[in-house]
Amino acid sequence: MELRDLRIFVAIAETGSLAAAAKVLNSSSPSLSARIKDLEDEFGTVLFERSARGVALTEQGREFLSHAYAILKQSESAKASMMSADKSPAGTVRFGVPGSLIELLTVPLIESCLERLPQVRLRVVEGMSGYLANWLREGTLDAALVFGNWETTDLSAYLQPIVEEDLYVGTYDPDSLAPYVTDANEIRLRDIQHLRLVMPGPEHGLRLLVETVARRHEVPLNVVMEIDATPQIFKIIRRGHGSTICFRAASKLDSNDNSVGNVRFDAFRVVDPCIKRTVHLATPLNRQSSRATTAVAHVAVETLLSLAATDEWKARRLR
Repeated sequence: MELRDLRIFVAIAETGSLAAAAKVLNSSSPSLSARIKDLEDEFGTVLFERSARGVALTEQGREFLSHAYAILKQSESAKASMMSADKSPAGTVRFGVPGSLIELLTVPLIESCLERLPQVRLRVVEGMSGYLANWLREGTLDAALVFGNWETTDLSAYLQPIVEEDLYVGTYDPDSLAPYVTDANEIRLRDIQHLRLVMPGPEHGLRLLVETVARRHEVPLNVVMEIDATPQIFKIIRRGHGSTICFRAASKLDSNDNSVGNVRFDAFRVVDPCIKRTVHLATPLNRQSSRATTAVAHVAVETLLSLAATDEWKARRLR
């Protein structure tokens, strides 16, 4: 298997036609067909289903496409790195961050990039993981952080797991949760059904994750209010309208609302079972990342790993 074979495979997969791929690659359909046949013989599997309308990836072909994208991306990145090894990264990088990480990450990331990458202009874009994934696919973003409950169905992104975090029940009224808090200062999943929850809407990644785990264990959720803006969730529960499920550092999004007095935020880890989610670095597989993007992504990963070790977050490193 050669890199040329991977480029042929990707071109056919993206165009859905041997003839169209042959035009893109300035080759002939019989030649491309022969190279794909050699690949299929080498792997002992069928990569494409042939029909009069063209070709379509088989299940094995879709799996191989993600590997092909990753290998080609790494090859192109290595070439670009060697060709500009003596130059400092420069240019604009559009970096996506989920709303629940924006307060935790943005300032240290920007300050680190200003110090270490002075010729890079960083633009941080906030959004839900699903939106960030779409913007990454469309080319609006160069790289992004996404949560593990987002699945790339079209194999357009390379996901690198960075940290894993537990979810907590967050409240400004711990007395209301006292009957359900264990000696270890945790709350069992089954007892969440007794809580009045303020949560994001059903399409939000965190809500989907919580509902999936709760449904699997036959635990009903009592969601009394839905708000898709995380800072407003904390303002509402600060005023005594229930609790929420969040990650440990999310209370930073409260924006120091002191209109109801100096009250403390308490967070109790959900257990039996824990609800976990993984933060991934996502980069596009269908185009090469610039050296500036690679450098910013490296700084973002370093920043996340350093934040994971703090009491403020208490996330687990995965690398």
